[in-house]
Amino acid sequence: MVISMRSMDKSDEEKGKWVLLQAPGFNCATIGSVAMIIIHIVVMSTGGVFPDGAEGGLRSLYIQLGLTWEGVSSGHVWQLFTYFWLHGNWGHLVLNVILFYYSCARLSHVLSSSRILVLFLAVSIGSGLIHISAQAVFDGVPRDPLVGASGGIMGLLLAYFALSPGSRMLLIPVSANNLAKGILIASALLFVATPSLGIPFLSDLGGGLVDLLGPGLFQIAHLLHFSGGLIGWVSIPRFFPKLLTLEELVRMRNQSEIVAELR
Repeated sequence: MVISMRSMDKSDEEKGKWVLLQAPGFNCATIGSVAMIIIHIVVMSTGGVFPDGAEGGLRSLYIQLGLTWEGVSSGHVWQLFTYFWLHGNWGHLVLNVILFYYSCARLSHVLSSSRILVLFLAVSIGSGLIHISAQAVFDGVPRDPLVGASGGIMGLLLAYFALSPGSRMLLIPVSANNLAKGILIASALLFVATPSLGIPFLSDLGGGLVDLLGPGLFQIAHLLHFSGGLIGWVSIPRFFPKLLTLEELVRMRNQSEIVAELR
C-alpha cells in the first residue's frame, strides 16, 4: 500500500506541496500507535504468540483476547474490544501502525481525535461482528483467534478516500475513489475464493493462488478488511458535526442583533 496521497486542492497544486501529516503529540494518531506498540512489546516480552518450548498452539492470552465466534458466544464479549490491540508479529504490527497513523493523520484535517477514535472503534467492533457471524454460518471460515487492527484501519483509510475521492495516489495513477472500490472488490473476491469455503470454481481459483503465492494469502482475514472498509466508507458522513444551513445562520444573526438592541 502506498502511503502518500497528494491533495487535489488547487492551492496545493499551485505550490507543488504535499499535504503534511499530523505531527506526533496528544492526538489519536500518536496515542493509538503508541498503545499498539506498548501492548505488543509487553506481549513479546512475556513469551510472544507461541508459548516457550511448545511446537504449536496459541498462548492463552491470544485465546482469551483474540476474537472467535466460540469465545463471544460463550460469554467472552470483551474479545470484541481487545482483539484489535494485539498483533501476531513485528511485521504485522509495523504495517498496521504505519497505516493507522497515516489514516488518523489524514482524517485529523476534518475530524477531531475523539471522533476518529469513535470511528475506529465502531468499525473495528462492527467488522469483528461480521467476521464471527461468518464463522458461525460457514464451516470453512478459519477458527483461529483473530488479532490485529487492520479491519478498523481499513475503515479509517476508506473513510478518508470517501472524503477525498478525487485525490491521486503518489505511485498509483488512480483516484482514491477507484482505489477504494478496487480494495473492496479484491477483499470480497479473496474471501469467497478461500479454498476451505468450498465454493465451486472460486475454491479452485483460491487453490491456484495458494500454489502461486503460498498458504499465507488465506490466513489473512479478507472478510474483516472488506467489512471494515465498507463500514468506514459509507458511515463517514455520520461522524461530521451538524452543519448549519444558511437560513439557520440568518436566524441566529437576527436574534443576536435583537439581543444587542435590547441591551
